[in-house]
Amino acid sequence: MKSIDYLKSKCIQFKIIHLDEIPRSAQDVERSYGYPLNQVLKTAVFVGEREPVLVVLPGDKRANIEKLKDITNQTNPRMAKPDEVEEITNYKIGGVCPFTNEKDITKIIDEEVFKIDIVNIGSGKAEIGI
Repeated sequence: MKSIDYLKSKCIQFKIIHLDEIPRSAQDVERSYGYPLNQVLKTAVFVGEREPVLVVLPGDKRANIEKLKDITNQTNPRMAKPDEVEEITNYKIGGVCPFTNEKDITKIIDEEVFKIDIVNIGSGKAEIGI
């Protein structure tokens, strides 16, 4: 799995979590596995009139569309539909990994992410978390 190879290459400590149910949201991870919502990073995919954008933020936050418009210079960004997410990232919803992608996709990371010591992220496979 590319996400695990990536973490190993950066000497980042991690734990693989085999999930009993496939999460569709950060709240699913919090409810099912007991991780605090602010430690569950969600990777949201937005599309607009230009290239798609990945937004990585803590599970207890929502993407700010106005800020997204300013940062991307897009007038009408919207959350991608499940089939668009898979087409853009090659991952299904619930398994989108924020740092490994086959395609070159612009990523915006909320500054709060860098203040969190332990995070839970998608691995690229919906049934496995990191």
